[in-house]
Amino acid sequence: MKHKKWKDGLFLAPGFLTYIVFMIVPVVLCFFYSFTNWDGFSPTYKMVGFDNFVELFQDAAFFNALKVTAIIMVVTVLIYNVLGILLAVILNGNTKLQNFSKSALFLPTVLSSVVVAFIWSYMIQTDGGVINTIIGFFGINPIDYYSSPLMTIFMMSIIICWNSLGFFVVIYVATLSTIPVEIMEASKIDGAGSVKTFFHITLPLLMPGITINSILSVAGGLKQYDHVKVITGGGPGGTTQTVTLFAVKEAFEYNFRGYSSAIVLVLFLIIIGLTTAQLIITKRNEVEY
Repeated sequence: MKHKKWKDGLFLAPGFLTYIVFMIVPVVLCFFYSFTNWDGFSPTYKMVGFDNFVELFQDAAFFNALKVTAIIMVVTVLIYNVLGILLAVILNGNTKLQNFSKSALFLPTVLSSVVVAFIWSYMIQTDGGVINTIIGFFGINPIDYYSSPLMTIFMMSIIICWNSLGFFVVIYVATLSTIPVEIMEASKIDGAGSVKTFFHITLPLLMPGITINSILSVAGGLKQYDHVKVITGGGPGGTTQTVTLFAVKEAFEYNFRGYSSAIVLVLFLIIIGLTTAQLIITKRNEVEY
């Protein structure tokens, strides 16, 4: 028995060591450097206490980045979960058309976010973009997707959702497959219509999937970087930059690695706080059957 445990431990060691080196150690170092003035290159640095955090909460650029991140998070969370549930209900089945639709919907998920962002950045160009060329055939004037920061942020949110929606739909479809058929049949026998069945049976029993998807979508929305970096680069004056993009710029363009660590730490705490709150709320609403 002891020999088996030793072999199991040896088998798990590489993965566990990799996790420690690339996940735990960076988090600990980020926490430490957030209290320093380290520039990322100098072998020496000075402990500055909470100075980085005081400066951060007085920085208008940080609050603008936080606002942009919040908008992206809200839009993507709503689309992932509202549209994701509706599509999952429609595609829940094993017909050839449903299986093909699931595959087609999931296809963008396997594409690199950078590739998707490059493709869509050309598609939404005002002059010569695919979308404006198509709507031009119908006599509609070209749409400038960069006309305002809010318009650009909303368009980036749609692109992000196009890239990842299939993943969330698959989770909802998998959750729907766990709902006993007997329950659905009993609701039909009792005379419940499609709408009542959805809101009183399907939706409550989907809560485990909603818990997973809401946590993943909130965390993903708060960590957005690739799409924003490729499509706008943060926009003029950082009008469309997210918190992660702001942190990377502070670290690698201005060499404020300690300040950047403080930004990342604050974002980390926000994600932990929101996901914990979500977990508590959704777990309370889960239905056992």
